[in-house]
Amino acid sequence: MSKIVEEILNDAKKIAIVSHINPDADALCSSFALKNIIKNNYDYKYVDVFADGEIGSLYDPILRDEVVNPIPYNSYDMVYVLDCPNLNRTGKYKELIEKAPFIVNIDHHETNDKYGSINFVSATASSTCEIIYLMSKASKYELNNLIAKELYQGIITDTNCFTSNAISKRTHQVLSELLGYKFDHEAIKAYYFKNNSYAKTKLLSKALLSMKFYGGNKFTTMKIPNEVFSKFDATFEDTLGIIDNGINVSGTEISAILIEAEPQKIYCSLRSKGKINVGEIAKVFNGGGSLQLAAFQREGNIKEIETELVETVKPQLGEIEEEEAILF
Repeated sequence: MSKIVEEILNDAKKIAIVSHINPDADALCSSFALKNIIKNNYDYKYVDVFADGEIGSLYDPILRDEVVNPIPYNSYDMVYVLDCPNLNRTGKYKELIEKAPFIVNIDHHETNDKYGSINFVSATASSTCEIIYLMSKASKYELNNLIAKELYQGIITDTNCFTSNAISKRTHQVLSELLGYKFDHEAIKAYYFKNNSYAKTKLLSKALLSMKFYGGNKFTTMKIPNEVFSKFDATFEDTLGIIDNGINVSGTEISAILIEAEPQKIYCSLRSKGKINVGEIAKVFNGGGSLQLAAFQREGNIKEIETELVETVKPQLGEIEEEEAILF
């Protein structure tokens, strides 16, 4: 962390950590890891973690020994905002953040609005957890097995079990150092990626049947309407990783999945192989992200939103140059 942040943190007594609406593992794990880093390195700090929206049962292991959304104080000396490209993504906690005298913005999304008093934003990082680790190392903060386990979970899920193009040499170095701590990383991998529920399997089936191709097969879309969730008693967390079935199609450069876990509330996840910036596409819909990973939320009819998205992406498909495959 920068010297300014360390000085503010040293004097602060009440600290809030806020992540985005409907937090995923990276948002939750970076939040709790940061809380535990502060508690582990500073005496007498009150640290509260907030996240608006539903937190599904998939993340119960993360929350087992943690508290999220306590009754907030009237004010905080400083607020960390994690994994949020803009303050609107913090939902009902936006006012709490704006009242704080000092805001630290930590994120890996390229479209971040840089709304903090201090901004640590790196589009080359695999996840917010990776940034938290690097900042902690730079400040020579002491970590422990729990913190390492939380950071590892955020990285493994945000990189889809280390298959994302966002993985860099630096990410591998971070992972190597985290694995020097004692926690069962194989159990974490199995839990998130070898543990599909019946409901998730049915959602995957429906998503694949809905797949459409545009521009040849350069752009794919999938949809999971609300009635499918109701029919199979599925949750939003059951959609984790389904988007990758679109982007993994040979020749596809950009993929989207539209998810209607609640009626008329559409969550769209976008992936790119790097020739089209999906962060900029998401920004058109008041979302955000990075070159290869982005998302936005919208209320309305899922088919109409899909049509609007297709019309936004189509003009860019013709700009993609074909490349000869490299075999090895």
